[in-house]
Amino acid sequence: MEKPFEDVFYVHSHDTDMNAVMSIQNIVKYYMETAIDHSESVGYTFEWLAKEQRGWVVLNWFIKMYEYPKFTDNIKISTWAKKGNSLQATRYFTMEDENGKVYSEAASRWAFLDLAKRHPTRFTEEMYEVYTCDKEAPFDPGNFALPKEKEEMLISEKNIEIRRSETDTNGHVNNVCYVQWACDNIPDDIYAGYMAEEIRVLYRKECRYGDNVTVKTYITDYDDNKKQTISSVNDVNGKPLCKIALVWHRKN
Repeated sequence: MEKPFEDVFYVHSHDTDMNAVMSIQNIVKYYMETAIDHSESVGYTFEWLAKEQRGWVVLNWFIKMYEYPKFTDNIKISTWAKKGNSLQATRYFTMEDENGKVYSEAASRWAFLDLAKRHPTRFTEEMYEVYTCDKEAPFDPGNFALPKEKEEMLISEKNIEIRRSETDTNGHVNNVCYVQWACDNIPDDIYAGYMAEEIRVLYRKECRYGDNVTVKTYITDYDDNKKQTISSVNDVNGKPLCKIALVWHRKN
């Protein structure tokens, strides 16, 4: 691939939150949509993947937010991958307005799965060629590590029974839902008075329609102007399914 793949989106009212800007979960959603559209455009379509019993699974997100798109904005998202090992790939993104102002940059890590065996499988040299390009990474995500939560910082614990509407085509909970659950449990004073400048996500295990999960929310104060929230989504046995860490700065 000679240059990054590009997608263009219009920000609808249902994409925005109580702050009248694109919600955090929709930031993740549109990055996901761009990755899917890229795959469709190069021939690795939903139909091809289903026939071959293969699939890309996102493992991590590291998203930096500089400004949030607003209702009626047109946004351009660019994405490209970098060569790594043949079992995982790192995919990068930028989100810009019509004039090239950067709203956000992101890095993500993906595994290519044999869906019949539920194990990672190697992808081909041809895949490297159509997904990757030489554009520099917007930033170094390191090893995608997330901070550790401390039990004394626990502020809420909520049980959720997974609804049908929260699942995707393979019957598993949609990746964006984990981020939405985390955001739904952020205290109002933080969600309204602060802006999330970093979004980190670690996916560990899938869950399905009808399962019960617990969302635990922890808060750490950086200083007077910054806070960090950590959301841990666990199954009924307490095993982690997903972890979301957000760094917030106070709005001016």
